[in-house]
Amino acid sequence: MKKLGFGFIGLLAIAAVYYFTAGSAQITENAKQQLNHELSTLQQSGFSVKERKSEAKADHFILSFDDPEKIAQYLNSQGAEMTLEDAKVLKGMQIGVDAKYLPDSYSALSLDLYPVTLPESILQDLGEEDRKLVEHLKSMLAKRAFLLHIDFNKMLSGFKGYIKDIDETIETDGEKVTIAAKGMTFEGSVKEEQIHELSQKIAMISLDAGKELQVKVTNVDGNYIITGKTPYDATSHYKTESIMIKAEPGLSLLARNIENETTNSVNNGLLKSNIKTKAKLIEISEEQKKRSIEDIVLDLTVDNLDIAALEALQKTDPEDETRINALTRQLLSKGIILTLPTFSAKKITENGTAMDGFEMNGSVIIDKSFSVAAASQNPLAALNALQVKTHISVSNELYALIVQDPRAMIMMMMVPPVTKENKKIYDVDFSGGKLTVNGISF
Repeated sequence: MKKLGFGFIGLLAIAAVYYFTAGSAQITENAKQQLNHELSTLQQSGFSVKERKSEAKADHFILSFDDPEKIAQYLNSQGAEMTLEDAKVLKGMQIGVDAKYLPDSYSALSLDLYPVTLPESILQDLGEEDRKLVEHLKSMLAKRAFLLHIDFNKMLSGFKGYIKDIDETIETDGEKVTIAAKGMTFEGSVKEEQIHELSQKIAMISLDAGKELQVKVTNVDGNYIITGKTPYDATSHYKTESIMIKAEPGLSLLARNIENETTNSVNNGLLKSNIKTKAKLIEISEEQKKRSIEDIVLDLTVDNLDIAALEALQKTDPEDETRINALTRQLLSKGIILTLPTFSAKKITENGTAMDGFEMNGSVIIDKSFSVAAASQNPLAALNALQVKTHISVSNELYALIVQDPRAMIMMMMVPPVTKENKKIYDVDFSGGKLTVNGISF
């Protein structure tokens, strides 16, 4: 037994010696090769690498956002949604990167990423009156106020990291704005050089501009995972404890316990996307009115979205109407189907008066025969390619509240609901250019 123990200790010693000599050298070399490969890919995807300084255990360089079109295309291919317009906003921004090899027992490679220059668009939009703001932002960049740290494990198959806590007050012309963010962490896995799974947590994000605007988001917990061969084959699930917004004059919104789940899948180049959102409570206050909505559920599915057309639209200049119209025709040519299995709220309270809520379901089908050109010339002609079915059920108390609006009252008088089990019901059917409500044709 003692011999077995000494043998095991000897194996550990040999493994340790290998790790700290040939083993660690091999891990460092693999990490350097992987970093060089990624930098080469980035250079072909709209970025440039500047001021690189390479040492045995560390690297430093700056990534510059040079070509927005290539950058948007690359990020979308990696599963990160970015439009061409968003990429254009980032043009000229530079990100400093500090890389260290084998900094601890977990990591083969660790990276610190931090912006060192602002995008050109921000500098162009800021005038002389914003000079103090520009100087403050530059001072924040100088002290690396916006810093992302990430560690890759020794197999380069997993990672974890955090975003540095932020607590900054910006003061210009006597006005103060405080931005804060705490507890932002993430971890995930990598497969075939792409992020396969990502988990994120945010303890708090807030913006305080005094009475004009206050925003606070607390305890966000999310997960994202690739489920198929394309970046679009993915599911995500996010929970948020609360979202609070206050603005003058006397407007406030509070949402509690929000859940969002999105499931995307691709078949023969067509995307199917299902979005499920739940909220335990939403409170809205405006001047003398206070309204709360409890147990909200929204379930929506969009089917037959052409991926190629969607990607091309993201890259298209918004001013290119001819190109946009052509791609819209392509997008609609597959026959888009929107399904609403449920949209409901269990209870609604208006200025202290509680009442039962509503339920709604339905579908919208845009037939393959839909023509953008025909719709632009004669919108009524295009309605033949549109099919809509909707079922709406509203509590008697909520219905009585709705008809207090004169516009709603006129509509209800023209199209009276069916009353069933203390609920007002509408069944709407639009097809072949004809509208039917509760069996009555219009």
